[in-house]
Amino acid sequence: MTGAELIVEFLKRKNVTNAYGYPGGFVLFLYDAIYRMGFPHTLARHEQGAAHAADGYARVTGKPGVVIATSGPGATNLVTGIANAHLDSVPMLAITGAVARKDTGTDAFQEADITGITLPITKYNYLVMNPLELLPMLEEAWELTTSGRPGPVLVNIPKDIQQMEIGDYDDLMANNRIRSTYVRHRPSKIRTESMAEKVYAALQASERPLLLAGGGCIISPGAVETLRAFVNHTGIPVANTLMGKGAISEDNPCYLGNVGMHGTPQANLAMGRSDLLLAVGARFSDRVIGDPARYNQLQDKKLIHVDIDIAEIGKNVRPDIEIEDDAADFFKKMLESPAAKGFAKDWQDWKEQLADKKSQYEMLKQQMYQPVTPLTPQYVVHEVANAVKGTDPIVVTDVGQHQMFTAQHFPIESPRSWITSGGAGTMGFGLPAAIGASDAAPERNTILFTGDGGFQMTIEELGLLKDLNLPVKVFIMDNACLGMVRQWQELFYGRNYAASILDNNPDFCLIAQAYNISAGRADDPESLKAEIAKALAEEGPYVVHVMLNPGDNVYPMIPAGKLPHEIIMPDME
Repeated sequence: MTGAELIVEFLKRKNVTNAYGYPGGFVLFLYDAIYRMGFPHTLARHEQGAAHAADGYARVTGKPGVVIATSGPGATNLVTGIANAHLDSVPMLAITGAVARKDTGTDAFQEADITGITLPITKYNYLVMNPLELLPMLEEAWELTTSGRPGPVLVNIPKDIQQMEIGDYDDLMANNRIRSTYVRHRPSKIRTESMAEKVYAALQASERPLLLAGGGCIISPGAVETLRAFVNHTGIPVANTLMGKGAISEDNPCYLGNVGMHGTPQANLAMGRSDLLLAVGARFSDRVIGDPARYNQLQDKKLIHVDIDIAEIGKNVRPDIEIEDDAADFFKKMLESPAAKGFAKDWQDWKEQLADKKSQYEMLKQQMYQPVTPLTPQYVVHEVANAVKGTDPIVVTDVGQHQMFTAQHFPIESPRSWITSGGAGTMGFGLPAAIGASDAAPERNTILFTGDGGFQMTIEELGLLKDLNLPVKVFIMDNACLGMVRQWQELFYGRNYAASILDNNPDFCLIAQAYNISAGRADDPESLKAEIAKALAEEGPYVVHVMLNPGDNVYPMIPAGKLPHEIIMPDME
């Protein structure tokens, strides 16, 4: 087999059902093998779109998404998508072409040091210089994408290695040991078994506890079930980060909602006022705790941090108890601990405070759901959510105000059904990620909320959407501006709306129709209801161009650098 054929055979043996990519001169041997060997591949319209599609696929399935690009600009166009996957712990295998080995380092046509460029945003990356190391490197890369904390891994393969005959697949696997280049020297792990009694003792001593479920509770296989069992056993109030949405059922009486800059008042009150915070699979970003230095200075607060990645523990906040463990294993071991049997605490006063705040917020939300013209984003999200309630849709967002409105007002019915760009906040993520997510589960409707700004960054992927004819229902939330930027300019920059107004947006319906995708416009409650019905009746994709009031802001809001309980909510005490 040639190197290119070995790559394709490797992907087949890993049961990869689709790869997303874009061809070019230094992967033509690979694409020829893809064609000859009948490997499933989807042509994106831009390499960034291919990376985001692989990302969306991986988030729904939990399996590595595969993306392929050529050298130079093809590979560098993957960088944003790889960085996005890295920050959100998404398993991804990126395969890139490189100039021939003899040309390496000569600034040859389309040469770029993609291994050097992506070093900070991958778990590990490889430049294959010995043809006999191609398969061992691919094997190790595949394992790394999902082992421990998942993430992206890149393998850069020179053109001449793709072209040359290397040998028989099975012989190469039998005669070459799997590489072990990725070695981490580190102290012994502090596992749950040795700390469970201390955790229960801290819970027993606490009067105002909070369990914070991060993205690790979604990623870890089996964590959702054990998390929910732990909450039911202890009765502890629970909130989630943006990436942890879907980990706990939203009708659970212990559930408080999202924490963070645009989280619910009750969740942020608990985050700021709790005397014990049990954080599992969360990394304490600035969007969750505000100023880490100020948060560390809060008195009367004990912190227990559980994470699979030791690098996250103590990085932003100082824990009193640290446990390096997988989320599923943590909750399982906590439930199996002898200390679990005798545990009993009701925290009644604390839970009543939080329930009261939650009740106030729920009343306010009902006011937001009143039909008015111009349409409000809260109303739009609520109406779409009601229309698909009980069907377990996949919900995808781009980045901006609409993302936060969707997080606040769209209940997620199952894990791995909430797809959003958290750590990187990547505008343009929404459409290609929705395509990848729908490709992973085409039997379900995928609902995409995107802004007029972010949608135009990867609008060309409408071609990919039509090619696959997937049931992605696109709601473009058009407020004629970069909404989140405009909001910050209004609140903190003296209403100086510099470079944030989009007053020449195109007719998105005409653009969708140019790609042979059905579309319609909604600018009042009646037309919105009609367009939602049309979208859901359509077998394939449908685009709804929703016209909004440009002046609507996202509340609740915690200003940058403030603590979680220092919340701006003008309509609530």
